[in-house]
Amino acid sequence: AVGRLAHRLLQALPDLPAAERAAAATRHMAVHGAKLEPDHQATLVRNVLAVLDDPEIQPLFGPGSRAEVGVAGRATLPDGRPIEIAGQIDRIGVTEDAVLIADFKTGRPHAADTIPQSFVAQLALYRAAVAPLYPGKPVRAYLVWTAGPTVMEIPGRRLDAALAELTAAPDD
Repeated sequence: AVGRLAHRLLQALPDLPAAERAAAATRHMAVHGAKLEPDHQATLVRNVLAVLDDPEIQPLFGPGSRAEVGVAGRATLPDGRPIEIAGQIDRIGVTEDAVLIADFKTGRPHAADTIPQSFVAQLALYRAAVAPLYPGKPVRAYLVWTAGPTVMEIPGRRLDAALAELTAAPDD
């Protein structure tokens, strides 16, 4: 329930002027998060607003950014084998210099060396699907934990390694 509330706020608030976001989030929590203790509601709102204000990922919430972007297509793994990709990117933003994609997570943030490989592989596949749509622009991938909050960019080399591991996975 808390994860859905955070996702909804991260989806809707960027469309509002920054000065109106806190009040809108508080109203949303009063209706949809009424079962949570008031302190918990306030913490969730504070964390979501901190994510929206994080300068590193500002393009994810700026003009032209989009939430819940369906992605489907075919990408090529490093060994040349095609792979079908279908999923939903929590947030995408495009700047003159790069494309940013993010997957939102609730719960306790992981340290960089303990991020589950499935999280990294998912972002690697999304990056592979999105990259051909933006030739010449690097695609930067982020995990955003709403608790904390913590924003973590997954380095390109780690995403590349995750794709390589998919290549090395034996066929069942």
